[in-house]
Amino acid sequence: MTYDTGKRFSRRFIAAALVCFWCGAIPAIAQEVNVTATADSTNVMLGDWIHVTLEAKHPSSMQIVWQALRDSIGPFEIVRLDTLRPTEANGIVTESRALIVSRYEPGTSAIPPIGVSYRIADDTTLRTAQSNSIPVEVRGIPVDTTLAIKDLKQPLSVPLSWQEISMYGGIVLLLCALAYGAYRLWKKRKQKIAGIVQEIPAIPPDVLAVQQLRELDGKHVWQSGDVKLFYSEATEIVRRYFEGRYGVAALEMTSDEVLSQLKACTLPNGVMDTVREFLTGADLVKFAKFVPFPSDNEQVIPAALTIVQKTKPVPAAATAVSAADAGPAPDPTVGTTAEATRHA
Repeated sequence: MTYDTGKRFSRRFIAAALVCFWCGAIPAIAQEVNVTATADSTNVMLGDWIHVTLEAKHPSSMQIVWQALRDSIGPFEIVRLDTLRPTEANGIVTESRALIVSRYEPGTSAIPPIGVSYRIADDTTLRTAQSNSIPVEVRGIPVDTTLAIKDLKQPLSVPLSWQEISMYGGIVLLLCALAYGAYRLWKKRKQKIAGIVQEIPAIPPDVLAVQQLRELDGKHVWQSGDVKLFYSEATEIVRRYFEGRYGVAALEMTSDEVLSQLKACTLPNGVMDTVREFLTGADLVKFAKFVPFPSDNEQVIPAALTIVQKTKPVPAAATAVSAADAGPAPDPTVGTTAEATRHA
């Protein structure tokens, strides 16, 4: 029996070549990226939503980057874009994402291919893979001019997000707070009108002025170097006292105008001169940049207190006591009787 060694060698060579080809093809196939796109409908009315599903399959050892999708894709506007949902089985990762598109012009158009970028192991070349394009027929709506105008479609209901719910809830709480505040204010005013709320008695102008002057003296303003501020605050206290005591708008007047208004008021003897010296000296410091001596500064508070003490209203009880201390009035008939006796 003879054997054809040439044929056996050829068969073995072919078998080895097939094995090498198959072993080299398996990694290449395993490293391929497959991207597909499907739509729920390719024949829609104007403005209809088209649900598109994108799917990319690749080995788990490979990372892919999807094409950025923003407001539109080709002639279609993106209504909503969901996040990627990856799954893995047998070393193959399937990344899928859903989006909704719409078109507002009739005619035949296509959703363009959507690509991904990737690199194969031990190869720095950036490769791309694209999905298939999807032709879509957008039908317009025939217009019947004999009918009344109406909406093409009913408004779509969009569910509220948690941000919108929080915003509306905050608005409701704010309105409730404002309504409660308005109610409390109305109730308080109503009680005030009914006399339920007792008014806090106001501090008399002279008592308030004395209190403020002593507080100013305790601050040691001019001793700290701020002489102008010291004279300004002292004169403001006295002017405010004149407003409360005599109804003179002293805070809005010049010193001469204040003195002119005070002439119409009944001031005790000598007080007008004290007021004139007090206001004039303060004006020199405030407006003429006059630098007073420390002894002059020490006399400001006592002079202001003197003005307040001599012009404050005297209670009626104190007036009655003063009249009583003066003794009873002389009887005019006594002198007349004695005189008549002498003549007799």
